Amino acid sequence: MDCKSDSKIDLAGIAVAICVAAYTAIMLAYLAQDDLGLTATQTRELAVMAALFLALPIVLDFLRTGPGDAR
Repeated sequence: MDCKSDSKIDLAGIAVAICVAAYTAIMLAYLAQDDLGLTATQTRELAVMAALFLALPIVLDFLRTGPGDAR
């Protein structure tokens, strides 16, 4: 059996990941608005802050290593 990893992008895996992420976002929005009583604006602001918080380590790593020094 060949143990080499295939470098092709798995489109089915990407599609499943996008659908799962979308479903999770819909459920979290429902939870925030209906159960926690947040408005759509508050939900949007919290989502943007969370996205920035999660993206910050990636950006800092990119700035630290530079574009030509990928691992």
